[in-house]
Order: sequence, then structure tokens, then C-alpha cells
Amino acid sequence: MEESPFYIGNFSQSGREDLEDLEFSDQVHAVGMGAFYACPNLSRVVLDKNLNYISPLAFAECSNLREVIADSNIIALAQNAFARGGDCLKDQNAPQNENRSQDLKTAALEPAQILLKNPSYKLEGGLLYNAKWRSILFAQDKNLTAIEFPKNTKTIGWYAFDGMAALEEVDIPQTVEWIGERAFSNCPKLKKVTLTKSVKQIERAAFMNCSALEEFKFPKDMEEIAPLTFSGCANLREVEIPLSVRSIGEAAFEFCKSLSKVTVSKWCEIADDAFDKGVAVHRL
Repeated sequence: MEESPFYIGNFSQSGREDLEDLEFSDQVHAVGMGAFYACPNLSRVVLDKNLNYISPLAFAECSNLREVIADSNIIALAQNAFARGGDCLKDQNAPQNENRSQDLKTAALEPAQILLKNPSYKLEGGLLYNAKWRSILFAQDKNLTAIEFPKNTKTIGWYAFDGMAALEEVDIPQTVEWIGERAFSNCPKLKKVTLTKSVKQIERAAFMNCSALEEFKFPKDMEEIAPLTFSGCANLREVEIPLSVRSIGEAAFEFCKSLSKVTVSKWCEIADDAFDKGVAVHRL
């Protein structure tokens, strides 16, 4: 299997009929979206100790997959990584494969059941949690209106709370340092997010399409606002950006139609499409 030193690319191995028993090299740390989508003969996967990140649909529609063995170092695992069903690729940019298995009736492997076989993983307050690395992988209970974080939580994984329709308020504890890609995206009722200075990095699209979000205050030592962070937050009207921020990525505030002005450092590099036209950017 050809792979980059650290990452297996999006849909790069999809549809392969020769894969039956899959173990990763020691170098691989992340599996991209749909990387092994619809591999019809894949029956066993070993997620070894060096693998930390597993993206959405990574092993989706692998209809013969029966066994997954997970080590204790996974800190981000999309809940639909092992999804099955004819519409599991709805709204996803996936290639269509003529050899895709037509047997979609076999029940999908449930990520929580896979990981809970390892004592490093816990289910607390409706959240699947890696106690070893103090990382939230995802919310098992999608109807939560608020989140009770496990004690000493350090990271919030990719897509951890994506699409939670009832979530209204998030109070990030002082121990959290990293918020993963799309961690809170597509939460239409999320109106308030409270952060502390412990948060050092917020990955791309973390709050994308949170249409009820009205204001946001970054920690004072934040250095970067990633691409698409608030894209589609139509009611976002006030953002406090610390002067420590040195870059604002592509489309970070696109389609934020209620946002009229922001203040940033004179040293801050801003992508051309970071803000919609008409937003006044003041520099200090």
C-alpha cells in the first residue's frame, strides 16, 4: 500500500478489492476522509499505537469488515468512520465506485463498541473519552443541550460535536488546549461559547455553520484563526480578536452577514476572502 509518511489521503485507497487484513506502518498517524471507503473484501483492521486521527467515512461501506482492534492512542475518531448504508456519503465529495458492494444490510461497526474494549476509553456523560490522552472523541448522545466535560479534558477531537441540533451552550474547561477540525460545526442552536486562555489552537471550520452564535471572544494568546472557522455563522455580530493573532485564514468569516467590523493587529496577515465585503477591518 502506497502512503505518505504520516497520512493516508482522502479516498486514496477506496474500492480496493485486494485488501483483506489491514495493519498500518509505524509512521502513519492519520487516516483521511474515506481513505478505505468501499473496500469490499476488507475484514480486519488493526489501529496500532501510532495512529491518532481517523477521519469521517474512513472505513465506510466496507461490508465485510468484522473485526477492528484499537490501541489506546486515538485522540480523534469520527463517529461515522465505519458507517454503512446507501446514503452515508450524502453531501460528501466521494468518488463513485462500480465495484462497490451492494450488500449494505450488514450492521455497521459501532466505534464506541470497538474502543470500549480497550480500558483507556470511557463513556462519560454521553461522551466517548480517551482517558489516557484526556481527549473527547465524540458525543454518543446527540441530543445533549449542554456538555459536561470529563475532568482534566485536554483536547476535543475532529467532528466531536458536529451536527448536534440541540446543543445551545458550551463552557470549555480551563484544561482544554486544542479544539479539533469541525469540532462544533453545524450546531444550529449553539448560541454561546466560553473559552479560557488554556486554548492554544482552534482548527479549521471548528464553528462553521453555527447560525445562532452571536459573539465570540478568543483567548488572549491565540496566534491564528484557521480557515472556515466561523463560515456560515449568519448571526455572528461581535468578535474579539486579540492582538496576538498573526494570521486569519481563507473564508474564516465568510457568510457572517451580521458582522460589520473587527479590530486586529497591524502585523496580522489576513487572507483576501477571510471576511465578506463590507466588513470594516481596523488595525492597531
